[in-house]
Amino acid sequence: MEISTKEIIEGSPAIKAGTIAYSDNFILTVGGVLNIYNDLTDSDCKSIQSTNKLSQIQFAKSFKVADRTFGLINNHLLTSDKSPTLSFTLNGYDAVDDLTCLSQLSNVKSLTVDMFKNNQIDKINQYTSLTKLGLGGGISIKSVTEQKKLEELFLFEKLKDIESIGSMTNLKKITFSKMTIKNLDFLTSLINLKELHFMLGSATNYDKLPDIGKIEKLSFTWVRQLTVQHLLPINEMKFLKELKFDTQAHLTDLDWLTNRTIKTEVINCKTFRR
Repeated sequence: MEISTKEIIEGSPAIKAGTIAYSDNFILTVGGVLNIYNDLTDSDCKSIQSTNKLSQIQFAKSFKVADRTFGLINNHLLTSDKSPTLSFTLNGYDAVDDLTCLSQLSNVKSLTVDMFKNNQIDKINQYTSLTKLGLGGGISIKSVTEQKKLEELFLFEKLKDIESIGSMTNLKKITFSKMTIKNLDFLTSLINLKELHFMLGSATNYDKLPDIGKIEKLSFTWVRQLTVQHLLPINEMKFLKELKFDTQAHLTDLDWLTNRTIKTEVINCKTFRR
C-alpha cells in the first residue's frame, strides 16, 4: 500500500520541521515552495493561503491533473499579492508535459519552464502576459521577445539565440545561469536594466558592463575562471550600488575596486583576504 504524503510528514520530525502546511495532496515548505502530489481541494487552498508564505508552485510527481485543480491554482493561489512563480519541468516525468494548460492559468505572472520543445514558447505567448520568466533546456528563445511586459528574465543552460533579448527594453533584471557568453554587447540596448547576475557559468568578456542600462545590483556566483582582470570594468559603472561574490576561487581581495561606497558582499571565497 502506498504511504500518503501526510503519513510521511507526520512520521518524520525532520520533514515536518521544514513544512508549514500539508495534506495528502500537497506540502508547503517553510521556504514557500508548494509541492503538489495530487489534485487540490478547496480546503487545501485555504490552508495554503492562510500561511501567506507561498512563493513557488510546482508538481512533485506525475499524475493526470484535473481541470478543477488548475482552476483552484488560477483563482486562489495565483491571485496572491506575492505573485508566486509557477514552475514546470517538461521532461516526461512531471505532471505537466505540455503548456496548453496555461490556457487555464490566466493569472500567472511569473513562470519558470525547463523545456525541450521549441513550440512550447509559442504557448507561453499565446496564453500569458508575464512580468517574470525563467527558461532553460537547449531551445531557441527568439519568440520570447513577444512578451512585451516582461521585466525579469532568468535564462539557464544551453539556450539558443539569447542575443534576441537585446530588443526587450522593458527588462529590469536578468540572470544567466550555467551559460557561457562570449560578450555582453547584446545587452547594451537594455536601457532600463537595473540588475544583472551571473551564476555557474564561464568567465567572459565583461568590457561592456559600464554601457548596460543603469545597473545597480551585480553578482557573480560560481563563475569559473573569473579574475580581477575581468572585473576591472566594474570601476566604470556609474550606477552600481550593490556587488556580490559567492564561491569565486580567484578572488583574493577588493583592492582593485575604486568606489568604496558600493555595498560589497563576499561569501564562500576561500582565497579571499579580509
